[in-house]
Amino acid sequence: MTPSSAARARAERPSTTDALRVILATFVPKPGHEEAVRHALQAVLAATRREPGCLRFDLYVSFEPVTTFRLFEIFKTQQAIDAHRDTDHYRTFRAAVMPLLAAAPVVMKMAPLDAVQFP
Repeated sequence: MTPSSAARARAERPSTTDALRVILATFVPKPGHEEAVRHALQAVLAATRREPGCLRFDLYVSFEPVTTFRLFEIFKTQQAIDAHRDTDHYRTFRAAVMPLLAAAPVVMKMAPLDAVQFP
């Protein structure tokens, strides 16, 4: 990367202090535990959506090749994520879901690059 292209890439990157925090978390249940994982995920939705820093907290499922759940999350700030992870409902969810998973959740942390504006 040339010095000018590196500078351009930095300029195009969203500010880490201003950017919304976007998370895509993937959960693959152990065989036979799909409904229990779905229940654990659904149990955390309402309380999380009421958190002041939560803008989106959506649950998706795919069935092929195996049942996989994904949480699409958008928080206003890193502090909002930290506060979320410090709630009783998050800790209860983690304790319930972790033993039911085939592997540790895969968590992608992202920042908007070209996205619809949120209020």
